[in-house]
Amino acid sequence: MAVLCLGILIAISPWSPAWAAEVPDYTVFSLEDLMEMNVVYGVSKHRQQAKEAPASITIISQEDIRTYGYQTMAEVLNSLHGFFMTYDRNYHYVGLRGLGEPGDMNSRILTLVDGIRANEGSVGGVMMGNGFPVDLELIDRIEVIRGPASSLYGTNAMLGIVNVVTREGYQLNGIEAQSGFSSYGGRRLRLTGGYETSSGVDMLVSGSLGRINGQDHYFQEFAAPETNNGVFEDGDKEEWNNFLAKVLYRGLRFEALYGWRLKHSPVASSYSIFNDNSAKAQDTSWSLGLGYRRPLPWGMDLSTQILYQRFKWDGESPYGIDYEGNPLDYADPYVDDFRGRKLTGNLDVTKRLPGDHVLAVGAEYANHMQMDMSARDQHPYHRWYDFKQSPENWAVYGLSVFKIMPGLLLNLGVRHDQYTTFGGSTNPRFALITEPRSGTVFKALYGKAFRAPDGYEISSEEANEQLAYTPEAIATYELILEQELGDDLNATLSGYLYDYRLLDNGLLDDQSSLPSEEWINDETKARGIEFELARQPRAGIRGRFSYSYNRTKERLFNPRQGESRAAPHVARLNLSVPGGGIFDRVGLEVQYHSPRMTIRRHWASHYYLVNLSVWNHSLVPHLEVRGSITNLLNDAIAHPGTAREIQDLIRQDGRSFRLSVTLTR
Repeated sequence: MAVLCLGILIAISPWSPAWAAEVPDYTVFSLEDLMEMNVVYGVSKHRQQAKEAPASITIISQEDIRTYGYQTMAEVLNSLHGFFMTYDRNYHYVGLRGLGEPGDMNSRILTLVDGIRANEGSVGGVMMGNGFPVDLELIDRIEVIRGPASSLYGTNAMLGIVNVVTREGYQLNGIEAQSGFSSYGGRRLRLTGGYETSSGVDMLVSGSLGRINGQDHYFQEFAAPETNNGVFEDGDKEEWNNFLAKVLYRGLRFEALYGWRLKHSPVASSYSIFNDNSAKAQDTSWSLGLGYRRPLPWGMDLSTQILYQRFKWDGESPYGIDYEGNPLDYADPYVDDFRGRKLTGNLDVTKRLPGDHVLAVGAEYANHMQMDMSARDQHPYHRWYDFKQSPENWAVYGLSVFKIMPGLLLNLGVRHDQYTTFGGSTNPRFALITEPRSGTVFKALYGKAFRAPDGYEISSEEANEQLAYTPEAIATYELILEQELGDDLNATLSGYLYDYRLLDNGLLDDQSSLPSEEWINDETKARGIEFELARQPRAGIRGRFSYSYNRTKERLFNPRQGESRAAPHVARLNLSVPGGGIFDRVGLEVQYHSPRMTIRRHWASHYYLVNLSVWNHSLVPHLEVRGSITNLLNDAIAHPGTAREIQDLIRQDGRSFRLSVTLTR
């Protein structure tokens, strides 16, 4: 706390009242202007040009979302270099740079919505599929930031940040209604209203709902007469809805988010009864955020925020045995549930100093008012566990950006987090950024980050005995070269080395091919390179090509071969061209994924994913029509299963269609 007070005293010293005139004031620009200027916020908690940010960054616009027909955040991230995705017909799991276990609930990537933490407090994750808290149609842009950021944000910001910036009322100034249809009985509806008053009050309200009937699935692991010859019928249904309301007035911001998702599971997770469609999971989340930002004297900027979150998870799995292992002639529901409530407050002060310097300090406090988890058999009744806890944590951080000389920046940051569960964690970030000539930027980065054990991990008796609430930790080294090639063409080359201590209860033990319930503290080393060539003009042909290579050595998982469950070679092409005729734009997406290892040390085959989308918003006034065909080649795509499933591979959707119509008034 003394460090925080000293930093504030330094920040408010009146070294240069005229400094504000020397640096562009990005706060006066609209969201569209910021996109044109390639300005980001999420990397350093203040607006800066992407070339000065200490990270490898990709910005996805609303036009990108429409052009390529994305409907989930998992699809967006899976189109970007370094990312990979696993879907086990329950949840979408997103990894980055070879790291990220299937089944980890995306707790190693921090997700922000308008600067508000979306990762919930009980298991630390966020849904990346249809359960994502914001409808993608409401997103103005997405700042995708690779690399650790615990020096500013604390837990979960281990592998990267996904900072979602939603649309504002003035961008709509009316009502938008959307209806969509897709394969497997998919339906979507959305109604959005936005307006900015003459007094400057900006309001946006939106509600969405959707449903997919799903399809029957065949699994060879269950190919026996007593398990319906391996066919799981009518067990892939999914329903969801979400709500967003935001009000902006001068420096005041209020935002409310609600999300609900019900997913039936067709994979007989955790050895439950196969072909019993009563297996399901229900996720519900609420969040209320109130923020205030205003400029202060002497070139300072004050930002404060209060966030209240609630989370509820209910799962049901049918079993044919009781709690003592005795066979039953009926299905006994195994029910588990999580309940969480969390209150977070933070304060940030930023000051611009003479010579293009920036100094920022901040503090944060979080109270997990409720973190309850229980599990029980219904018939006969037996309670397996019932944990109740209410941990707290606080943090202080500091950030300094020094312009050593023209074309040379030094970015230094550090944050200390203190938890009532495991103690403290201090994480620095160092970046040296140079622009030796116009259009050429070189970045040398070093950072550390951590992930605090989630509610399930600190409640587990095994974790208590073996790990004593040990947090995950990572240290990273990265070199980035960014080169402007003219005509809106840019190239980026990155190389990285990660040293990672993993806390995981989903790996396999050394003697068995079945999942181990033992908690494992594993050490992992990852290294790789990434290349991207992007062209983003205002009109004409737009696109990007990327190639990623990673090699991840997990000491315990596969000490001899050292392979992770991410494909080591991935190439991607996104191409958007003017359509001509009845189409305004045509979007083509092509991906190649090399074989990847499964959790049982087998290999999932390589595959090609080709998606084609068309978009028209000028044929009929106020009407927009979009259509997509995903997996155009109908390639056989399978993702590795998690430790909760007997299936080693989970088949993904074949060729599918999507169609949506949007009316704006």
